[in-house]
Amino acid sequence: MIPANVPFFSGFSADLFLECSYPIVPQRPETFPLSKKIQYASGRITYRRYRIPPPANVHELIFSGNQDPGHPAIESPGFPPISYQGLRGQIQHVVKTLNAQGFGRNDRIAVLTPGVPETAVLMISVMAGFTCVSINPRYTRDEYERYLPKLRVDAIIVQKGDDTPARAAAEAQNLPVIEMILSPESRYIFSLMPELSPENEPRFAGPDDIAILMLTSGTTAAPKIVPLTQRLVCTAVEKDAAANRYTAEERLLLITPVYHMLANSNLMQVMFVGGTVICPRDFIASDIVPLLKKYRPTCYPATPALHRAILQELKKTGPGDLHPHSLRIIKSASAALPAQVRDELEQILGVPLVETYGMSEVGGGTIATNFPPSKRGSAGKPLIEHLAIMDETGALLEPLAEGEIVVKGDEVFAGYEGAPEENALVFTSGWFRTGDTGYLDTEGFLWLTGRKKELINKGGEKIAPAEVDAILMQHPLVKDAMSFKIPDPLFGEDIAAMVVPSSGEVTGKDLRLYLMDHLVPFKIPRRIYIVDTIPRNAGGKPLRHIGTEHYGLPL
Repeated sequence: MIPANVPFFSGFSADLFLECSYPIVPQRPETFPLSKKIQYASGRITYRRYRIPPPANVHELIFSGNQDPGHPAIESPGFPPISYQGLRGQIQHVVKTLNAQGFGRNDRIAVLTPGVPETAVLMISVMAGFTCVSINPRYTRDEYERYLPKLRVDAIIVQKGDDTPARAAAEAQNLPVIEMILSPESRYIFSLMPELSPENEPRFAGPDDIAILMLTSGTTAAPKIVPLTQRLVCTAVEKDAAANRYTAEERLLLITPVYHMLANSNLMQVMFVGGTVICPRDFIASDIVPLLKKYRPTCYPATPALHRAILQELKKTGPGDLHPHSLRIIKSASAALPAQVRDELEQILGVPLVETYGMSEVGGGTIATNFPPSKRGSAGKPLIEHLAIMDETGALLEPLAEGEIVVKGDEVFAGYEGAPEENALVFTSGWFRTGDTGYLDTEGFLWLTGRKKELINKGGEKIAPAEVDAILMQHPLVKDAMSFKIPDPLFGEDIAAMVVPSSGEVTGKDLRLYLMDHLVPFKIPRRIYIVDTIPRNAGGKPLRHIGTEHYGLPL
């Protein structure tokens, strides 16, 4: 095996040089980003001195990589695949068409098309030459009227015939509405109207231009704008592709919306290494078994809510209908996955479920991941260049001391757009304060304990709602749960919870008695409400502020 002192993911740095030789057991050599530089001789791998510059923009990531032009880039049920050569041609067509319409680098174009295959191609195309504004295409008119000016959008792209409220919102603000017209033969090939005759070569964005604008998916009522440069996005994509061990043989099943950073990031990672992305148009959980059988994916990323739905479908399926399958790993991100769901998915599918801790502010990439071998329950070892634990005074803490997780490095953004006061609060001595709390153990594994802004201060005692959620979710009659703060005249703040029962009857009193065996008394919710559903955002994160707003009034 490769000795531990040799970096496994040697493509992380543009300035990495290696010159050494080691005996090996030659298994999956393609997992090394430098694999094309590896020479085999007498059962040994020889690393020679190379400088591997990472892509500096999305154009380089798709056009100047090692992708086989004839290899399938995207597959979608009901249509023939598009190759990397075809994808590159479509990207050039989109950029030239938008250039001819008068748009150029850093112009902000919101992609609001509903279908996954065509939207995936369109978003990458817009990122290659302009600034892609990534927002939910299912927003209401009221939301579009608030977010389009906030994001300073220059134009929107919608699908012809789609009666989206974005049209009326854009027209009310005198924004150009560009229509996508799909080819009848392919969902990856389309034209943009008005289609003017391009006269020049496409003008692609530069490394320091903004590739994508995202709204944070936090629990606040007013999301902040995260601008990510071309270089920053590509740095994160290269690092994460190596960490996920993606190769040209990868077949990624994309079942989350493309405007979600989980999908966007994994899509670009697999395209960076020249793999294939499988894009079902309107995925529902019952599609999972037919897709596994027909398209033979090696990986699929999903949010916890989607994992729960998939698990219920898999439980209906006999082992003979699932095995053998082609999956190598499954991935989870955006929120904590209940341990029971993780364990059952791993048992049924027989592959590791890799949880990822990341955020939009780090290029939409990964801060840490528990890719095996790891410590179960931890977030894994950090992948980001620098990570530490900081106290409220700005001092960095020793291992095992709990505090706020802070990061810095080439993947970290420069700050929220138009929010100087917020930026002054979230950056300390060059460190970005994630708002998450946790600690590093003596072996360097990261353990998450909650959100700093979500911490409940009950008369000086601090409560992490995520901890209470996890205990409630272990109750056999609880399907979903969310804890949140409520005002208290004596302690200032107290804790309450919303619970969705899985089956049978369970009362708040039953759950409080159950919690007494698992939590100290001050952490037990004063009120527990039985509800039909837990409010969550598109990424699956619990919207705790809604619980506070709804149930926070004094009794």
